[in-house]
Amino acid sequence: MTEPQQKPSDIVGEANPDLALKPGEPQQNWIKMGVDYGPLICFGLSFAIVPHLIKSADKEAPLIWASGILAVASVVALIVAFVAEKRIAWLPLVTALLGIPFAVLTVIFRDGVFIKIKMTIIDTLIGGVLLGGLALKKQPLKALLGDALKLKDEAWPRLTLYYALFYLAMAACNEIVWRTQTTALWVTWKMASIIGGPLLLSLALLPFMMKNMILDEPAKPVVKPADNQDEKSSGVK
Repeated sequence: MTEPQQKPSDIVGEANPDLALKPGEPQQNWIKMGVDYGPLICFGLSFAIVPHLIKSADKEAPLIWASGILAVASVVALIVAFVAEKRIAWLPLVTALLGIPFAVLTVIFRDGVFIKIKMTIIDTLIGGVLLGGLALKKQPLKALLGDALKLKDEAWPRLTLYYALFYLAMAACNEIVWRTQTTALWVTWKMASIIGGPLLLSLALLPFMMKNMILDEPAKPVVKPADNQDEKSSGVK
């Protein structure tokens, strides 16, 4: 029996560390989506709802409340991931461990700068790690996605470079947006870029993936030895 070949829709998910899902496991997929994007959605919703529930002269109040909710939701998401899968993927874990302190600092000092620079720092670190791995002749992206995405060996360095440049560009854009635009516009940018950015990158890389994907070879049929036609019976003629 042959294994199903990868479809373009599978490649889009597997090529993206933030969207990678396990085909054929819908329950785990929904849990992963909730773990990855649940805290972000809670952040955006709370930022939009808090001004209608709490009247405050402090213009940063919605962002401060949203940051506190983000920290709590991140902890809950990690607990859910561990209970559901008995493990925590390294990328959500590192992101949460780096992000929660910035959210807490935002609440303690009532200063939105901490939560705004979080995305810059995390994306810069991810891009730097990927570029550092290339410089050291390592393949960190292959170590993360190699079991799910079968690519030719020569394609991994290019894919790693593409992702490194993407995260560094995201960091630069975040710096420009939060320093020049309103907090409300920055929150919109944060929501759109974190969810839509990796998806658009995966779609842009789809032709590259298809060109360098290693297709599963069809299994050779097992040929059973033919029955001895001369021995039709065990009796004496």
